[in-house]
Amino acid sequence: MKLIDIFNDRYEHVGTEDKKAAHAQGLWHRTFSALAINPSSRRVILQKKAPGRYTFDRPDYADITVGGHYQAGEAISDGVREVHEELGLPVTYGDLHPIGLRQTAVTLASDYIEREFQHWHLIPLDVSLEEIPLADAEVSGLVEIRLDEAIALAGSETDTIPTRYVTRTETGLDYSEATLTVADLVPNYLKLDQLYLRLFIAARRFCAGERAHLFW
Repeated sequence: MKLIDIFNDRYEHVGTEDKKAAHAQGLWHRTFSALAINPSSRRVILQKKAPGRYTFDRPDYADITVGGHYQAGEAISDGVREVHEELGLPVTYGDLHPIGLRQTAVTLASDYIEREFQHWHLIPLDVSLEEIPLADAEVSGLVEIRLDEAIALAGSETDTIPTRYVTRTETGLDYSEATLTVADLVPNYLKLDQLYLRLFIAARRFCAGERAHLFW
């Protein structure tokens, strides 16, 4: 059992619950979410999850770089442990750039309802794809794309962009070049409030030295 804090829709704490039960009942809870951006190369990194992570059939989408649930009693800054766990990088919360709070609700399956207060961050990473340990077995790989091309893809200006992949294999990490299409992205991040596009624009503003946030 993994206890998480539960809130009402006004973000007022009302108790704790097991994470699996919280999703089954559609209870409001907090998550840590982050997009990695290399300011020097102007590339962003997305993540691919290992299969079997959900109670329902979910395609192998290119998802946000890092994401996870806050455990009961954790502070917002404690969410940086997700970066350590999923990427294997020793960053501190002070290294991150908070960009806003997203309140979202979506039903993904009959027993999996996401009602989340997502605390969003940018992770400035001036490292190459080969320098990321990719320590967590729950992550099957990473996807690296140029920021301007990511914006074009999320904004429906193109259907396909060139991509660098790192994939976990039985013998280690495999690096390759391929493409990424709109169909490879999480559908509700493209539609609803255009989360991908908002994140990529926030990253572009950050690289330009402007104020970066999730709003237009």
